[in-house]
Amino acid sequence: MRFWMSAVFVLFVLVQFYQWVKGFILPLPIYVLAGAFLAIASNYDKGMAKMISASSEQSLNPSANQTEES
Repeated sequence: MRFWMSAVFVLFVLVQFYQWVKGFILPLPIYVLAGAFLAIASNYDKGMAKMISASSEQSLNPSANQTEES
């Protein structure tokens, strides 16, 4: 009997939690920030840090870009 009561209680808690999560809505900026974070985190090992630092160096020194391109 104790097993059945605990099983019904756990099932009730899971159903209530599912209904709460289904009705939970986050604002759009949180979705955008979460997506950007996931993109950075998933591509970090592919050298994104080097690409970001290289692009920031180019934007800080535009005269070097012109001499390299010519």
